[in-house]
Amino acid sequence: ATVSAQERVRLGLHARGAISGLFVEPQPALGELKSDMAGGHELTLAVRAVGLNFRDVLNVLGEYPGDPGPPGSDCSGVVEAVGVEVHHLLAGDAAFGFAHAPLACAVVTAGWQLCAKPCALSFEQASTLPSTWSTVHVAFTRPQVRGGARVLLHAAAGGVGLVGVEYALWL
Repeated sequence: ATVSAQERVRLGLHARGAISGLFVEPQPALGELKSDMAGGHELTLAVRAVGLNFRDVLNVLGEYPGDPGPPGSDCSGVVEAVGVEVHHLLAGDAAFGFAHAPLACAVVTAGWQLCAKPCALSFEQASTLPSTWSTVHVAFTRPQVRGGARVLLHAAAGGVGLVGVEYALWL
């Protein structure tokens, strides 16, 4: 990368179609969090790890339909600043969840999309949870699957499949 180690960077995407389309660039300043009702729900997260999903691979390779936006969404890190309406996290807290374009040194995201990271999990482990567990939770709760029910998992080798097995056993 042609950026110095002191400045914040992000991963950019010149063009979809190959991994070589990714590049490191200086990250524009994030600015101050807004103090109004809309901005009061935001927080700034210093990103420590990002979980990449198969969707992100398809995105970079240009195989995802439509415009999927920048790659990434699952992340973990340390809260740098919180808006006035964020009450469940404080600056300095370790957190994980969803953010738009988290392949960067820091992101601004809605506070409700993040929660406190359990001490037992590393930042890397926590960044693998949001999409997989959310997907499985919705898949099991919409049909109201309960303990004792039979569940057929067609593919239990990837992230969502493995979580599906664990969730079914938990039920």
